[in-house]
Amino acid sequence: MNSMYRWIVVTALTALAGFAQTTTQTLDPETQAKVLKGLQISPVPLNMVGLDPVLVGYGSYLVNATAGCNDCHQGNPAQQWANGGNPFFGQRPTLNQATYLGGGRDFGPFPSATGNFPHIISRNITPDSSGLPAGGMTLSQFTQVLRTGIDFDKVHPTCTGVPDGTCLPAPFVGGLLQIMPWPSFANLTDRDILAIYTYISAVPCLEGGPGEPPNRCAGAFKTSAVASPKSITVNTNQYQLDGSKSTAANGGPLTYQWSIPAGAPSAAILQGNTATPIVQFGLRGTYMFQLTVTDSAGNTASDIATIDFEGR
Repeated sequence: MNSMYRWIVVTALTALAGFAQTTTQTLDPETQAKVLKGLQISPVPLNMVGLDPVLVGYGSYLVNATAGCNDCHQGNPAQQWANGGNPFFGQRPTLNQATYLGGGRDFGPFPSATGNFPHIISRNITPDSSGLPAGGMTLSQFTQVLRTGIDFDKVHPTCTGVPDGTCLPAPFVGGLLQIMPWPSFANLTDRDILAIYTYISAVPCLEGGPGEPPNRCAGAFKTSAVASPKSITVNTNQYQLDGSKSTAANGGPLTYQWSIPAGAPSAAILQGNTATPIVQFGLRGTYMFQLTVTDSAGNTASDIATIDFEGR
């Protein structure tokens, strides 16, 4: 990492830390870099209104760069990547937003394909209409799941007799999640878990998933900011941002305002009150642009676009 890029990482993330609601201490350079990377690699638009951006970014880093949560919490491997975004085909990795963390992956009968055993299917962990992740879990409940593997839904109880396709045979404990690697997640720090919880709170709600009620997102649709691109690399000294996919909860018009987070490297923003402004760069580095949209009722939402400029 050259000195200029290191300076950009430190100043941008130190500034973000200043906006934190639950973080008051100065972040060390390694954590700063992880927070910035997390903001860059989130595959979906994030509604960070009212949330600590440092925790959102760090949580995204844990979810998307280390834990690989979406590998299990989406329909199946064929649905994981967007059309034209499968890295195993030599394409630029692009996760499928329509299935991201929405659950539904069938791991097959457990513990064996031989016998009348239940299929283990991953859960939808996106926020529901309450705005809370994983079907409305509180932070305390979410922490218990990661620490102990408890299944609050009690989907597959321990069999009391012959397995009937719904229960788990002893010595497996039906009250515990059997596929999720919670014994490893139990070693996460409290701050790690808070960051993951905060990040998942910011992702869009998806319908479906085992045990989820119909219309779980009803009432969850809010004014949403969608800032693009996400972590793109460019060589030209200007680029057009795109906020046109932002939506208003009431279906009405939106006003747009693009800005640069305090401490991030400066760039010119032309027509920054439109959905698609042009930005111009100076030195090489990672640039961040925050989009804030406001609907006709005064509701706001924000999202961040990131661009790696490798030009002159």
